[in-house]
Order: sequence, then C-alpha cells, then structure tokens
Amino acid sequence: MGSAGAEVTDRGMAADCVGDPPPDSAWPLRTTDREVERMPELARLRSLEERHAALEARIADEDKRPRPDSDALGRMKREKLRLKEEMERLRQAQPVH
Repeated sequence: MGSAGAEVTDRGMAADCVGDPPPDSAWPLRTTDREVERMPELARLRSLEERHAALEARIADEDKRPRPDSDALGRMKREKLRLKEEMERLRQAQPVH
C-alpha cells in the first residue's frame, strides 16, 4: 500500500528544533487520519468562536453607550446568533470521545 491514506501519520518536532524529545512515553505524537481530516473543521470552529467572542464584546460596548444604535445592535446580535448556530452544527458533526 502507498503512503496516501496511511492509517497513522507522525506529528514530530519542527525541522529547526534541536534536542531530545520530551521524556514522555507518548513520543512521537501520533495523529490518526480522522483527526487530520477534522483539522479544517476544528480550525473553522476556533475561528467562529473568536468571531463570536469579538461580536459579544462589540455588542457589550455598543450597549454601554448612552444612546446605543439599535439597528447596529440588531445586526450584530443576528450575526452572533448565526455564528452560534454554525458552531453548534460543527460540534454536532464531531464524534464524541
């Protein structure tokens, strides 16, 4: 069998790292094909979480103003809800460990 589609791939130290691996019995770290396939999903989830948190902060800032812009608040809250729904969809697609 070829290396494409191998069951397990190695995640080692970067090429410019020097020294012995940590004295951990789990060295080298191993990543299964399924984990590799899910990496883009996990990166997308992290990105959505960051955007959600940033929107939450912007909403709080706008809400603290003496005269908050209700139109802007509505747009931000709808976007925040859309992000939350997408995060939930991605989380449900992940298998439970």
